[in-house]
Amino acid sequence: MSIMDAIAPPPDALAESVVEWRGASPEVRLAAIRGALRRHGIEIPALPGRVAFYEIQLFGLVATGRDEAEAAQNWMEAATRLCPFD
Repeated sequence: MSIMDAIAPPPDALAESVVEWRGASPEVRLAAIRGALRRHGIEIPALPGRVAFYEIQLFGLVATGRDEAEAAQNWMEAATRLCPFD
């Protein structure tokens, strides 16, 4: 097993995340996204003194925002659009 196979998320990770987190409060979703990012994603915070920008790359989906909370909210909204379960 390669290192990438060991750290790659399962194929249904995006859909499973939507099911688990879509009804949660923004604070809970942010905490969940932080945890998932530590295991499977990339976060790019703004550089000090620069225009605010934050990027989240998680489960094949990229979202940006002015700060971490907005990027997480935008990520969840995009994930929900890609994986509607209503």
